[in-house]
Amino acid sequence: MKKEYFKRIFFDIFSAMFSWLLFFYYRKTEIENYDFNLTWTLIIGTISVTTFWIALYTISGNYIDVRRVSRLNEFLKTLLQSVIGCLLLFFFLIIDDFENYSNHFLYYKSIIALFIFHFSLTYLFRFRVAENAIKKIKNGVVKFNTLLIGDSDSIVESYNVMKKISKTTGNHIVGYLEYSNKSLSNFELNKLGSINNLNDVLNSFQIEEVILNPKKNDLESNINMINDLIYNDIITKIPSDVKDLISGKIKMQSFFDTPYIEIKQIKMLHFESFLKRFLDLLISASALILLSPLLVFISIVVKLSSEGPIFYFQERLGINSKPFRIIKFRSMKINAEVHGPLLSSKDDQRITKWGKIMRKFRLDELPQFYNVLIGEMSLIGPRPERKYFAEQIIAKAPQYKLVYKVKPGITSWGMVKFGYAENVEEMIKRLRYDLIYLENLSLISDFKVFILTIIIILQGRGK
Repeated sequence: MKKEYFKRIFFDIFSAMFSWLLFFYYRKTEIENYDFNLTWTLIIGTISVTTFWIALYTISGNYIDVRRVSRLNEFLKTLLQSVIGCLLLFFFLIIDDFENYSNHFLYYKSIIALFIFHFSLTYLFRFRVAENAIKKIKNGVVKFNTLLIGDSDSIVESYNVMKKISKTTGNHIVGYLEYSNKSLSNFELNKLGSINNLNDVLNSFQIEEVILNPKKNDLESNINMINDLIYNDIITKIPSDVKDLISGKIKMQSFFDTPYIEIKQIKMLHFESFLKRFLDLLISASALILLSPLLVFISIVVKLSSEGPIFYFQERLGINSKPFRIIKFRSMKINAEVHGPLLSSKDDQRITKWGKIMRKFRLDELPQFYNVLIGEMSLIGPRPERKYFAEQIIAKAPQYKLVYKVKPGITSWGMVKFGYAENVEEMIKRLRYDLIYLENLSLISDFKVFILTIIIILQGRGK
């Protein structure tokens, strides 16, 4: 794994450096009619340009799970990255170097040359690396532990199909789970446990992929199982002829090499994730600085309006169910939960007069920009809950665990469309909106939630 990782980086560095030097030589000798000289300026420029390319590849997710490769995907990815990267280099570095601005043909000739040199060299090496990786899969050097789930007939059928195509997909079938917990007689595979302890099986046998044959006429059970697999980051595939069983409930993407359709995972594109974190840092840091006078004012009023500390800290569950301490301006009287955890309600007597004003405009949430700044939260994401209430929600709505796939947020689609919840039943109703957000995870969705939240704050429609 590490060898493949460093091999990819090495060849990307080499192709970026060599293609830039070729371009510079071509530009000086063929376009500008100068002699080519290897200067310190060129060396420093080459190192800087190479760093730019590696940064672009990194934020594009090139070096994540390097075992799973496709020649077509490598081609399309290299093409897109080369176009974007060459345009950025041309407009930020190259265009101002031309002495003759009137000759637009030089611009076109230059950028085309840069693209051809970079794309050709980069894809040549990536093609060879991909070929080598595919060869390792075919030779059984690289394997992906795979589990079959279904009834007796579908397990046997899936196994026979996967045996024929395993050399091209790398799937190593380690065993099966049968819905009725039967053990199949005279069968090559071992039964690995019970459907009821699916999570234990996935962890014990380091399962990476599951071939799932959904239960017939049991939509809820199918959805719950798929949610469990998504939660555990398992690549899940179902036979293409049963996709209608869960159509409209689970997003799917094509898996062209096999007669199976792959269930779409809950994750942003790597570039979007990088940009989302960058925006979180930028906006939260800016907010804490620009709003500092308001934060000081609110702190003074909180202190003067009621007894108790200015800030209220409470343990919540974040990404991967990891506990963290959320920070808010205190809006309730001290010892508000002396009799145990309670959710706030519309006419809650525990809320101070100033607390009601803060909640109306969601000013009590402002300190959470600090949680965002240190990476515990994001600006946009499902609201984090306490373990006490989260366990009650999961007992009634197991799909709630999917919110742990992303960082919790200061605001969310659930908060925009539903608002604060006063009991577990309302939390479950709000969960529907958060699941819609997860199914459509993207920066565009985040931007929409952000704008709508601003409107709600300005209108004072919070609780």
